[in-house]
Amino acid sequence: MSTDVFSSFSALDELIQVIYQSIYKFVVLSSVTDDKWTVYMGLSDSEGRWWKGSWEDHDVHAVLGSKASDKLIEEFADQLAKLFVEGELYINNWSTAPGTQIKLTLGPSAKRPMHVSLEELSPSQAAEFATGIFLDIALQAKSRKCRLHGSSISYQSSSTSSVPLRAPQEAKPTLQSCVSDSSKKSEPPIASSSRATGHAATAARTVETEPKADPAKKRATAPEKPAASPVPRPQKGVSLANPNKKARKYKAIEFESDSE
Repeated sequence: MSTDVFSSFSALDELIQVIYQSIYKFVVLSSVTDDKWTVYMGLSDSEGRWWKGSWEDHDVHAVLGSKASDKLIEEFADQLAKLFVEGELYINNWSTAPGTQIKLTLGPSAKRPMHVSLEELSPSQAAEFATGIFLDIALQAKSRKCRLHGSSISYQSSSTSSVPLRAPQEAKPTLQSCVSDSSKKSEPPIASSSRATGHAATAARTVETEPKADPAKKRATAPEKPAASPVPRPQKGVSLANPNKKARKYKAIEFESDSE
């Protein structure tokens, strides 16, 4: 029966929280097994002092009744886990004196707070528990290359260490490409100009593919200009004004001297 009870307490397993109360600082851990719910509390700067408390099936039945359904028990455990995570914790009757009966209270401001009685562990028990906690931390750290604290970096296994961690730069959008994309969105469509350019290129290729006329053939097919007839030289004794008439002959006029 106890197994059925604490199978519904999974929400309280592997929780850890810090309590600041007065000038003291405590660390509280919660764990669940098949037959109980256990709480450990350690006092900071106290030479390793630890306290332990637990709930068994009769403690759960004392709160919820012996006929509580699994669903009701699970909802109850979820509420306790919520109080734990939100830090709604308080240590009643706290004293540093050895042997003091203290209690861990969950939901101190609630209408019905829950209490877990704590007893101090012996130094050897406290050391054994602390060693077990560090062993668990070390096992968990293997998944992050043995680092104590987790990181946002996702660590890869050794089998995939040869794969580059960084993606190729061309697959990453750069600032320049982003700016180019935004400027392209703001510009008007240029489909028509692209088509016009394509037509012009096609026409140019058509002109280039047409056979060029042979200069020799072009000269042969061109009409020949009539050759200029030579101008005949004027014959002697022919008038230059009218070639059909003979030129007049002029005689030199002689004047008589005054002496005669």
